[in-house]
Amino acid sequence: MKSQTLARMFCACLVVTLAAGSARAAFSKNIVVVRLGDGSAAVNDTAQQVYLDEYSLDTGALVMSHPLPASGAGAFTLSGRGEHDGHLNLSGNGQYLTLGGYRADAGASNPVLESSATVNRVIARVDMNWSADTSTALSDAYERTDITGVVSDDGQRFWTVGDGKYVDLVNGDVDYDFKVPTTSGGLRYVNQVGATGSVNLSQTQTVPTDLANDAWPDSIRSARIVDDQLYINTPAWESFGNRGAYATSDPLPKAAVDTPTTMIEVITNMEGQGADPKGKLYPKSDVIFLDLDATVPGVDTAYSTGGKADYEKWSLVNDEWVKLTDAVLDDDNQEINAFDVILEGDLVTLFAATDQGVYKLTDDTGYNQPLTSFFSAPFFLAEFQTEFRGIAIIPEPASIVMLALCGAGIALRRRRN
Repeated sequence: MKSQTLARMFCACLVVTLAAGSARAAFSKNIVVVRLGDGSAAVNDTAQQVYLDEYSLDTGALVMSHPLPASGAGAFTLSGRGEHDGHLNLSGNGQYLTLGGYRADAGASNPVLESSATVNRVIARVDMNWSADTSTALSDAYERTDITGVVSDDGQRFWTVGDGKYVDLVNGDVDYDFKVPTTSGGLRYVNQVGATGSVNLSQTQTVPTDLANDAWPDSIRSARIVDDQLYINTPAWESFGNRGAYATSDPLPKAAVDTPTTMIEVITNMEGQGADPKGKLYPKSDVIFLDLDATVPGVDTAYSTGGKADYEKWSLVNDEWVKLTDAVLDDDNQEINAFDVILEGDLVTLFAATDQGVYKLTDDTGYNQPLTSFFSAPFFLAEFQTEFRGIAIIPEPASIVMLALCGAGIALRRRRN
């Protein structure tokens, strides 16, 4: 009787899942890359239409392209010369892709330089049917500066990150040397889809009176949620005293009482010290945390992007992060924008996105061992007059998992009978 009940439960779940699948597709297991440009003209600093391109994990061949709305009330665009924006993340429940951009029509002047009250900073949430919800448009965040990334645990609430400085337009400075501090940047919380405002969670929020001595408001390049813990990384020593990766003291800060939230150093350099005084070979654009060793509590291995073409592997040894490998792309004129990985046991397949292409390496050395394989030739390239930004690996459809479970339940009932 118990086995029959179990089988019915599995099959009921299957029916529900397949019914949902008949109404919408599901993510296939592919690489998704954020693309700017359609090949008709070179990518420049104007607002660019955004495409989410799927590529085969096995061959690197293009599978399908999904354009995001490029004009009107739901417009979502990126600047062709943003400061490391366009990071792409899969929500913790595996149901949504998230990224940050701007409510500007494609072809409009650089949206980064515009006030957020005029050109809202937008969260795009893309579901398994490749339907983009761009209704979350913030008027109080990233004033005249970049929104660089968005993460979510459930696709219903969001943490955004971006720069803490902006271009000085008053003096006609449009060389993208962000010099003027803003307290609307850094780390922010958005409590629901469709929100128009955010909560400032940054550690440093005051505008310095003496830039030579005081800390800048937080500048943050990317974020990750791993085991219900929020991690951020910064390229700006002026914000945190050191460049590198940090964890929030509150694992998932969200309430106004949490501001300012303090940051816990994870992998950081000591500014002005050692062989790498400016922290070039420390997490700057992106970092991936993994748990490869069951004897080490929590995450114990990290892969990070340093400055430009640099990348690193780290392990947590006796409560201290140790750099095992630092390497450089063969084409050191490129800059790594973002990472993502596939983890199968101890086998790590690491993907890196640059403006010009996506690279792939396989690391089978495991915990506390240096890399023995490296990024070499690109796995696939961006098309002529297009550029890549963020990257994410998307999972198998849930319906396939449920089908396997239902089959197991039926087989169990037959064996018992």
